Amino acid sequence: MIDKAFENEKADILVVDDDPIMRAAVRSMLRRDGYNVLIAESGLEALGVITRCPVDLVLLDCMMAEMTGFEMCKILRQDPEFGDIPVIFLTAKETSKDKAEGFATGGSDYLVKPVDYVELLARVKLHVELSQSRQLLQLKKQMLDEIIASQKNRLNEVRDGQETLLADPKNFPDVNVAVQYVPAHEAGGDFYDIVRMSENDYGFFMADVSGHDLGTAYITGCLKALTASFVNEAMSVMDTMIMMNISLGRFLDPGKYVTASYVKFSKNRMEIEIIGAGHPEPILQSANGDVSEIKVIGDILGIHETIQCDTKKIKVNPGDRLFIYTDGLSEGYPGPEGVSGNRSFGVRCLKEQVNQKISLPINEVVDDIISDLIDKCNGSIGDDVVLMGIEF
Repeated sequence: MIDKAFENEKADILVVDDDPIMRAAVRSMLRRDGYNVLIAESGLEALGVITRCPVDLVLLDCMMAEMTGFEMCKILRQDPEFGDIPVIFLTAKETSKDKAEGFATGGSDYLVKPVDYVELLARVKLHVELSQSRQLLQLKKQMLDEIIASQKNRLNEVRDGQETLLADPKNFPDVNVAVQYVPAHEAGGDFYDIVRMSENDYGFFMADVSGHDLGTAYITGCLKALTASFVNEAMSVMDTMIMMNISLGRFLDPGKYVTASYVKFSKNRMEIEIIGAGHPEPILQSANGDVSEIKVIGDILGIHETIQCDTKKIKVNPGDRLFIYTDGLSEGYPGPEGVSGNRSFGVRCLKEQVNQKISLPINEVVDDIISDLIDKCNGSIGDDVVLMGIEF
């Protein structure tokens, strides 16, 4: 039926009437106008015809033996396969009550005998075009649904591929680290890595790629390769960021950039060295409960040929904790007016959460903070969120 609409072919019309003269007259008139016409003498016969040969429209007499047109229309409307076929009643019953009953049973239109054939042709043309347009929309919707499903499968493959790039804390039993990553979209733009550089040295790297398009998946894949190359014992944190910036600048599209935070931890010296590149400042919690931000200001990566970044070395004690996160967390908390995006408010909320959960194991702290954020956002976060907790 939809193909006819594309090819400008006339529709198949079923004429149902127990009056042979009326059937012949309507059939002749419709054929002259180019329509393909089928006929039936009763409602039961018409239902059988429709089952064998679906039609584009039914012209239906109301007063017939065995089954009235109203009764046939009710049955037709209850059939999920043929229920959308337009039905035009042709009848001598012309009261308002009769017309109301016709529309109530599912009729699309109502013409009173004797029929004005010019009007009938106009009504037939209108309802055939409406029906074919509706079917065309349904086909387009079906095609769109299939495309969406296909794209969703591809995005799921992208997401699964990204997850394989992320380090699993369970693979680093010598350090007490926990991570939660919640992407807002199938293709997340946040990235983190944990690198064991030597027996006593570890690197914790976190990055946030601007945008949420599929290109971010490519960039996070590149970040994995870059951490494998530049997060090592021989390179200082500043050298690592410089090399990251140079490398990112070579393949990032104009306007794209990356923020990053990198922490180098020496177990034998109980010392951390931190550098920031436009990334939210880490939060340090001492074993006695003091909570503070570590101010490390730096240029974002991938925009400028050279960058300037602060670095800090801090001695840590057993039981101290460090929290690294992306701005999806610090800007995700809805403020008093219910609007998110206030970074200072979000950091304050994060500090409070960290302080309240000091007695919990680090993995529970991280899980609870993310769960709390999702609850406050009513289950829907607007940006990717990563939180990494390290207990020294």
